[in-house]
Amino acid sequence: MVQRLIQPTFRDLLRRSRAVVITGPRQSGKTTLAKTVTGGNGGLGYLSLETPWVQAKYRDNEAQLFQDFPNGAVIDEVQELPSILSALQEWIDSEARDGRWVLTGSRQMDLRSGVSQSLAGRASRLELWPFSRPEVAASEKVPPTLPASVLAGGYPALFDRDRELEPTRWLENYAKDFVQRDARALLAVDSPVDFDRFVRLCAARTGQLLNVASLAESVGISAKTAEAWITVLEACYLVIRLRPFERNFGKRTVKRAKLHFVDTGLACRLLQIQDVNQLQMHPLYGALVESYCVGEVIKARLNRGQEPQAWYWRSDDGIEFDLLLAIGPDLYPFEVKATATPNPSDLSAFEKLRQRAEREPDLKLQPGTVIYGGADPVPYRQDRFVPWHSITEAVPTQP
Repeated sequence: MVQRLIQPTFRDLLRRSRAVVITGPRQSGKTTLAKTVTGGNGGLGYLSLETPWVQAKYRDNEAQLFQDFPNGAVIDEVQELPSILSALQEWIDSEARDGRWVLTGSRQMDLRSGVSQSLAGRASRLELWPFSRPEVAASEKVPPTLPASVLAGGYPALFDRDRELEPTRWLENYAKDFVQRDARALLAVDSPVDFDRFVRLCAARTGQLLNVASLAESVGISAKTAEAWITVLEACYLVIRLRPFERNFGKRTVKRAKLHFVDTGLACRLLQIQDVNQLQMHPLYGALVESYCVGEVIKARLNRGQEPQAWYWRSDDGIEFDLLLAIGPDLYPFEVKATATPNPSDLSAFEKLRQRAEREPDLKLQPGTVIYGGADPVPYRQDRFVPWHSITEAVPTQP
């Protein structure tokens, strides 16, 4: 079994929190993580609220939960029965013991509101995304190249040595399951066919500026509906909207968000990309590489229990950074290049931003990083090229 990089952070939170809430996409490994870590934490019980009969058992009798699990438990998909959270608040306050309750959920919108109302000040929160590159590398099914890694994505089930899953079929079923279960739970989708097409069109826009009106027109829905559907995709961790950094450094900047799929393997399947050769010839190859690398940076931060603080920046005169980490006064600019050969011209934007950042005394621009498709790190003056498989090591560690 692959040890998740987030485990030390999880153990630390268990030692000092009444409850820990783990959110993330379906099949990202939340249950496995919770069971693995809490197995040595007094042997917590386990309960899944996904099945209707379990929900019925506790719906009008939440006290039964604490009779069934007096020493605490891992409760999966807790957003399926929100009333549990209010009852849990009273139990936690009366027991005053840390690390006895672990709650998981794959719909952050539902879970965040419930936790904020009922468990404020009592629960710590973690986000668990699919495998990062170091976690994939610890498995026995390691994609050897950048294109193969983009195509594979990171859902743990696909790297399980004890399961021989066909990736295309598994990911297609994953997408269908999402449409049938999570999407309908969060909003009334009048036409599942339109929603499925919408999801696939979003995959075709990964790594690009998001134009909600254009998406809506392509599907034949209103812009308001398209915005609601994008929000659902975010709430279920299929996509993220990377916002533009709010400082303009003396130039007008693009204000639209960038859309990124959380898992590029899923995006590739939605785009009907079947193999590495097709991927490398695809017009979206560069955009998919960008989404993959942005995701790796965000995973590195989340796995340390740190807020990503991730943005992008693009001025109207063409200077752009695919990713900008803003951590306190420090700015860490990143560019992503799919090419395997480092090109010094790729660093020119860093110098231009440095000149502009000199007018912003409250900000400190750190050396720039180009994540590229090569094998080795290459320093160049004050900036650097970092190979795609070493992204985690290039991400700043400060909170």
